[in-house]
Amino acid sequence: MKKGWKQTWKNLLFQHFEIANTNLLNKYLPKDCTFEHFEGKFYLGLVAMNMTNVRHKAMQNIVWFSNYNELNVRTYIVHNNRPGVLFLSLDVDSIISILGARILYGLPYRYSTYKPSVNSAQRVCSLRKGAIEFQTQYSVTSEPKRYKKGSFAFWATERYFFANKYLGVSFKGEIEHQPWELSTATAHNTNLSILERYSVGKRHPEILFCKQLDVQTNSLTRI
Repeated sequence: MKKGWKQTWKNLLFQHFEIANTNLLNKYLPKDCTFEHFEGKFYLGLVAMNMTNVRHKAMQNIVWFSNYNELNVRTYIVHNNRPGVLFLSLDVDSIISILGARILYGLPYRYSTYKPSVNSAQRVCSLRKGAIEFQTQYSVTSEPKRYKKGSFAFWATERYFFANKYLGVSFKGEIEHQPWELSTATAHNTNLSILERYSVGKRHPEILFCKQLDVQTNSLTRI
């Protein structure tokens, strides 16, 4: 039986903030992984998105989850000279997705609610336990394109595995998709409480947006 999942990611908004002290993140670091920097600086990524059309590879005609919101906090790592992603939190408004992701992948999913946008505004508002933790309004400012290797956009997005630690065990999951086609964007944040625990510094000037990307995730392997 085929293992793993297919899904379509939509309306991804990428913001990145300098990490003042990576030592605070060492407890999350999987075995044999190291944090990766870009031009001498380490970054925390904040990515808002919609997860849609989630299907298991063995039952591709059955849509398990048609649409839910996600806000993930991540940083960037290397394992065996390959760049990957380390998720620090993933806030979604689907309880079933949280249970499945925690059991099957050991990922740090949490339940949040999201306020709907008004009048088709490009706005994201995420709440945990009734308190706003993230709120932004954004605009897309360019047509999408593929970025070249060596650019910040390429460095932050062209990563084809995630790794994590769960109950003391380190694992990774491979990700498959076409190269990113990214637009630039502006974002006005009115609440960044979700990042307070990480002691972040200034935001990187490149804010990125992707309208849609079809993705496959594969079963986990131990590191």
